[in-house]
Amino acid sequence: MRSVGSRCVRLGAALAAAAALACLLPGGASSTRSSASILTVGTTFYIDTLNPFVGIETQDDTAYGMVFPQLVQYGKGLKLVGDWAKSWTHTANGLEWTFRLRRGGKWSDGVPLTARDAVWTIETTLKYRNGATSYLAQVLEGVKSASAPDANTLVIRYSEPVAGALANLEQFFVLPQHVWGKLNGSTLKTYRPEQHLPMVSAGPYTITQFQEKGTTVFKPNPDFYGPKSHAAAVALTYYTNATAMLADLQAGKLDYVDAVPYQDAKELKGMHGVTLTTQPGDEVTNFGINSDPLKTKNRELLKTTVRKALEYAIPRQKIAGVVFGGNARPWANILSAWSGPSGWLNPKVKPLPYSPAKASAILDKLGYKRGPNGIRIVPATHGGHAQAAHPMSYGVIVPNDLDFDGNLQFEILKTAFDKVGISLHEIAGGDGTQAYNLITAPKCKYLSADFYTWYWHPYIDPNFNLSVVTRSEWCDNSDTGMNDPTYDKWWAKQSKLVDPDARRKLVWKMESYLAQKRPYIQLVDTDMITAHADSWTGFIPNLWGYSKLFYTNPRPRT
Repeated sequence: MRSVGSRCVRLGAALAAAAALACLLPGGASSTRSSASILTVGTTFYIDTLNPFVGIETQDDTAYGMVFPQLVQYGKGLKLVGDWAKSWTHTANGLEWTFRLRRGGKWSDGVPLTARDAVWTIETTLKYRNGATSYLAQVLEGVKSASAPDANTLVIRYSEPVAGALANLEQFFVLPQHVWGKLNGSTLKTYRPEQHLPMVSAGPYTITQFQEKGTTVFKPNPDFYGPKSHAAAVALTYYTNATAMLADLQAGKLDYVDAVPYQDAKELKGMHGVTLTTQPGDEVTNFGINSDPLKTKNRELLKTTVRKALEYAIPRQKIAGVVFGGNARPWANILSAWSGPSGWLNPKVKPLPYSPAKASAILDKLGYKRGPNGIRIVPATHGGHAQAAHPMSYGVIVPNDLDFDGNLQFEILKTAFDKVGISLHEIAGGDGTQAYNLITAPKCKYLSADFYTWYWHPYIDPNFNLSVVTRSEWCDNSDTGMNDPTYDKWWAKQSKLVDPDARRKLVWKMESYLAQKRPYIQLVDTDMITAHADSWTGFIPNLWGYSKLFYTNPRPRT
């Protein structure tokens, strides 16, 4: 456990939240539910960094939303609503958007929050879009300029109409110019706000303690422009051991668990003083395949016929039942079920049925015969990218920070692939950053990896999710190394289609194309399972990472 800016001693996860609050809040705090004004949250997702130009972890977006202003966010019912912007209009051609901003907001150091902060953030992101700010620059796709006619008005101008412009801006975080303006193209990406606490923020909270693998404390910002926190503070504690996390919930040391491990959900049913909530989720798990056309080994994995055989070989229903305790369903779309109500899910994109016989037939037809040990042999190839004959034996990178049992899932995949003559071995992936480095090795060239297992929480609007497999996202969001000019042109086109029906038609085409090319073989779409102490109410689980209400709305039950 790493402690920054705190005099607290290092403690186990069971006491971390209480110790952090005792150090940082006036009068200290109790570790039981009797201190009901402090919301203690347990999680198996950690905050990697408070720099939005860098962070890639699931919990990062939650933190950014709590400390930085956004123009819009998702509200109840997963509909876009205003955050800092109280209203907005746009010209008939969609080239100019005007946002009227809520008055009275201040950064946590007392400096007024103005539209000029948004202008600076936009201009800086665009200035360094090919370098330090590339990770977030795509949410400003098509933006030409921004201006602030006054402190409470922001005007954003586009060079051409952009489909889903408002949904893109939901992912845009406004930074304090008087703090970040001191940085440049070489330091914007290396700056770590978590090393400068308390953090300067203008969201509902500031962060007074940060521990990547411990407890992070969110303290209310009294000058926040929107709905205030009902809690005196929020203490988010990261657990490496889910069993310890659930024990702390049962013992009254936690008020909320943002993601109950799938296999443990049944044990919480009927637990005294705890409410378990299960609802359709937005997490899609996948079996990723290195798709760089220039990969140097095991190039047979680039063939669509081989990938089709791999999908037939995967027992999705078994994975859903064994790994996820039945709290998941077989899935094939790059988007999650949450995109369905908006009309973005192509109903024809469905998973292939589990069929080792069909997988074997495809591999037999390709001439990949079984060797003496039962493992198939890929014949030698000649010409460009020639390969010697070699067994179908591959490594699978498995990160250690998955929110499900990645090792158990690997064993199911290994057994299933054995049946069709393919041998798998597990490669320890480490945390998210370490796994990404392995997947994209060497040095973001995507040449050495074969397979990996991971998951993601796709956005509702398809723009970002579909961009992840474009060439422009290499070394940022791409984990497949896909490089397909045809697909990239489609993505660019859909991002500019303002006619909803025309855009939907192209998006569906892209979803189908990805399901056939299989840079990922999507595995399951999971349920969202949370648990909270009955002494609290007001939780909105499906706004996790989508809205400030996720932390501000819960309140002690009276």
